Amino acid sequence: MNTKWGRTAVMTLALTSGFMYTAQPLQADAATSQEMTQKKVKIDKKIKKLDNEIKDLKKKLQKKMEDYKVTQKDLKKVNASIVETEKRIENRSEIIDDRLKAYQKNDSTVSPYIEAVLGSDSITDLVSRAMSVKTIIDADQNLLEEQEDDKQKLADQKDDLEKTKVKLQKQFQQMQEEENALETKKAENKVKSLELKKQIASKKEEERIAIELKEKEKEAQKLKDLQNTQFVSDASNADNDNNAGNGNNGGSPDDGNQSAPNVSGSQAATAAIAEASKYLGTSYVWGGSNPASGFDCSGLTQWSFKQAGYSLPRTAAQQYLATKKIDRSSAKAGDLVFFSYGSGVAHVGIYLGNNRMLDAQNNGVVVESLDWWNQYLVGFGRVSGVN
Repeated sequence: MNTKWGRTAVMTLALTSGFMYTAQPLQADAATSQEMTQKKVKIDKKIKKLDNEIKDLKKKLQKKMEDYKVTQKDLKKVNASIVETEKRIENRSEIIDDRLKAYQKNDSTVSPYIEAVLGSDSITDLVSRAMSVKTIIDADQNLLEEQEDDKQKLADQKDDLEKTKVKLQKQFQQMQEEENALETKKAENKVKSLELKKQIASKKEEERIAIELKEKEKEAQKLKDLQNTQFVSDASNADNDNNAGNGNNGGSPDDGNQSAPNVSGSQAATAAIAEASKYLGTSYVWGGSNPASGFDCSGLTQWSFKQAGYSLPRTAAQQYLATKKIDRSSAKAGDLVFFSYGSGVAHVGIYLGNNRMLDAQNNGVVVESLDWWNQYLVGFGRVSGVN
């Protein structure tokens, strides 16, 4: 790959550094998202507790309502009994009144009691009959008094039920007020919970940006360190020009057999190599990263491994930092091989084994030997999970 991507690495550092200096630092006294989350948990527990209190209160309200209905039903029965008792008293009073009127008129046809007395055969019989009449009259009077007593008892019972009804009404009203108060507290706590949720989301985003910023800062520093690393001490003496290492002296599509290489290796490795092989013979495109635009070196490796299910960053330097470094003797088909023209890492290819690689360079996408490239070799890197 040519030095455009080396310049891109420096630009990335500059942009990242600029963002680093302009970003607002986290306030030391600001609550963290974890602290806010803990506070929200406490408030949510209060909401849950209030929910339970409201449920319990509603059960009590339901019970009071049932008691109230029973009281209403009992009152209806008592009122009906009072009406019935009053009718019985009225009937009994009329009977007694009629009998008394009959006594006063001495009308034996109306009063069987007078007839019973006048029809006596002797004094003894007269006394006996008089006593019987008195007993009947007393019985009528006693029955009337008992009915009056029943009426009074019913009246007392009605009074008690009315008091119970009023008491239940007051209790019901108090519980309704209590329910309203609990619902108000619940609503207030829900607002607090939502406010904290919003703040937590903002704080998490702020913290995420801070973490991302640190990661970008580290990445930029690594790229800067890599760019400042001298890998090839005699690169200046190599037979190259400003585009050295991009194939002016490397392999060419006209060299030997440029058909898809037959290699053995892991499924991921052979899949990535098979994908890259589709583009053998195509021209090199500076900055290209897909079949529609064409490929440069790191664009080809990124695309090919992506189709095999593995993610790589964009530039050769970034790919070098993202892979596990391995010895040349341990390198397998599907590993990446990296090169430098003096400083940093500027070119990458897919190793095929047997000192060969598949790469995109100035002459196009080719399969070539590492012989000429060994003067720029930095090392081999393994994509996690591939080999």
